[in-house]
Amino acid sequence: MYVGREAPHIHLKFGNFLWPLRVASVVRFTTVNGFAIAVGIGAALGLYRVSRQQSGQWLDSALFTLAFSLVGARLGYAWLNQAYFAAHPGEIMQIWLGGLNDGGALAGGVVGILIAARIRRYSPGRLADLLYPLLPPLAVGVWLGCWLSGTAYGLEMPAGTWWAVPVQDESGLVSGRVPVQLIAAVALLIFYWLLELLTPMPRPAGWLFSLAASWLSLVSLVASLLRADPAPRWGQLRADTWLNLVLVLLFFTLFVWAQFLARRQPKGSEITAL
Repeated sequence: MYVGREAPHIHLKFGNFLWPLRVASVVRFTTVNGFAIAVGIGAALGLYRVSRQQSGQWLDSALFTLAFSLVGARLGYAWLNQAYFAAHPGEIMQIWLGGLNDGGALAGGVVGILIAARIRRYSPGRLADLLYPLLPPLAVGVWLGCWLSGTAYGLEMPAGTWWAVPVQDESGLVSGRVPVQLIAAVALLIFYWLLELLTPMPRPAGWLFSLAASWLSLVSLVASLLRADPAPRWGQLRADTWLNLVLVLLFFTLFVWAQFLARRQPKGSEITAL
């Protein structure tokens, strides 16, 4: 989402069928681009999936978690760009200016789940699993939104590279690049489809969400190594690469711990963990 002073209009730009469809609608001073549209659709689909469980009694927790995820995404972006926001602290929570971080969104979502579980006096692991249906469409929507809006784009390839896909950057310039956003979206879609198809029942509390979050963080980690968009660096790597590495280790550790606790319980007893 960007800020502008254009007159209200809707602009559609079409090119090669592999090129991103960039949709921008300007209402008053706010421009809503393809990213907001894709994420909005993903969030709506995720909320619908959650609402189908147990007569929708977990929908309020899903909305609560979404709000914390959005705040976490913005705070994560501000933290990774401390030099700028130290000079402009008033812009930290101005989400409409643009600038979100996927690792921060996931961390914020976890905080939201923990608080919601505390309020409802429910197991955090079980609540996380109940809210899992929110994750796949939202995660896929984020990566498709990045493709549509020309953000999180991949490395530029030499002219004539047969597998390179025409992708635009933030300036609108289109060139053959590693299709990072599409690869990430497809990798998430296939994994989550297989996860829902093959997941064993019953399963330890927290098992489903920790595994899903591990894969999401791993995809973001690998994607960060192939990205060419500007980002602060810590040493030789992007700052978000380090953040996603920490999240992969954290969520995979939780997954292994859930498995370990489940194996220690007597057969026939209710499977609980986190």
